[in-house]
Amino acid sequence: MVPIEHARYRASLTPAEIGRGGADGWVAVDEVPALAWLAWHDLGCPPGVLGELAEAVEPEHVLALCRVLASTSAADTAAVWRYLAADWERTGERSDGRQRFLLDRAARGEGMDWRSEAVLMGTDRPEEVDAAFDRGEPMVGVAVIGLALSHPDPWAVLRRVARALDHNRIEVRRHGATALAHVARLHGVVSRECLDVLRRHPDEVAEEDLWMFVARRRLPPWLWWRRITARSGRRARRAPRSR
Repeated sequence: MVPIEHARYRASLTPAEIGRGGADGWVAVDEVPALAWLAWHDLGCPPGVLGELAEAVEPEHVLALCRVLASTSAADTAAVWRYLAADWERTGERSDGRQRFLLDRAARGEGMDWRSEAVLMGTDRPEEVDAAFDRGEPMVGVAVIGLALSHPDPWAVLRRVARALDHNRIEVRRHGATALAHVARLHGVVSRECLDVLRRHPDEVAEEDLWMFVARRRLPPWLWWRRITARSGRRARRAPRSR
């Protein structure tokens, strides 16, 4: 069987493919609702069988709903599971599965509702953020924040954060700064690439969080200087005037 975490990060699954995975035993029946729940929320919680599957509990009910979903497509919905199984087992088979089932779908904007801020706050596949940057999605910065909160690998997140910090739109740069602050709080790390961009595009909130949550021996001298002078300036503004 394919673990749902592997399936989640290595492919952008359609509802019919999720149904096929459960109906044919590619994924454990008790894990299918969790996989359906993730996809359902990515799509903005539309009404229908996918949402019912996301909330199903009884194994018989889960399997019945899986069969319904699997029947909604005439395509080879097992193809993605053959790819995922080979990928998980590292059989060495040559496959274009990642391109077909993740990168190409991300490039087309499939699998997520890019109009919904609530949906994008749950973004957890870096490849979809890359594709959103390439497409010029208006809310790509929100997706970067979602990635910072959802993805377990901070270094994968920071590559996308750096891209947001260096964006030509101020709003996206601000979102990038927020995402950088979240990574600092959650993981206590920052990348050299992000620091280089932050030096060109200062953001006091992000810099303050780096100062608080990242070991200071890992921070560059210019950031030390900014924090020291910023604090000195605040103290000077608060000092009472002499009479």
